Amino acid sequence: MGNENIIFRKIKKSDYKALEKIIKYTWNYDKFCSEKVANSLSKLYLASCLTNQNFTCVAVKDDVPVGIIMGKNENKSQFNLLNLLHQFFSIVEVFVTKEGRKVLSLLSCYETINNDLKANCGRKFDGEVAFFAVDSEVRGFGIGKQLFLKFKEYMSKENIKTFYLFTDTTCNYGFYDSQGMKQLATKKHHLKLKKLDVDFFIYAN
Repeated sequence: MGNENIIFRKIKKSDYKALEKIIKYTWNYDKFCSEKVANSLSKLYLASCLTNQNFTCVAVKDDVPVGIIMGKNENKSQFNLLNLLHQFFSIVEVFVTKEGRKVLSLLSCYETINNDLKANCGRKFDGEVAFFAVDSEVRGFGIGKQLFLKFKEYMSKENIKTFYLFTDTTCNYGFYDSQGMKQLATKKHHLKLKKLDVDFFIYAN
């Protein structure tokens, strides 16, 4: 399969289900909670990302989304009422179950770690990779590189000189090294849900 079979475009509401599935298996939600809660967490994650972006690019193969990147321009408003409502109802869906509340509480450490790492960088960033994922079944065909290139083209068009992303050792963080990104800060944390020690990173251009 070559990139000639892939279409790159903005996100559509009809993409949500396929992207939620990619999120569930990329973040392994199904490995530490029930299928129902895993699906709700995936929906919430996507909804949260949608409220934190003003650039999206989806990779589509045979009319099915197989990858996505979302970017944030800190100098532009991300306010979108429909996205905020989608996030609100996704939060409610998770909170209605005891398991969902427990899992979400344990996952809240990600935001704290992200904020700590940004503070340790000592730099101001005008842009962010808000969300980036590619379906495991189509990795290795350059789709991730093309999505990342689309994001950088957007950053350049918006005259954004500095941007960052938050990642960890459960992801293919070596990809960012290959794209010329630099690690600015790192922090080790024990994830109780996954029962393993994870290194978290801030990468910047």
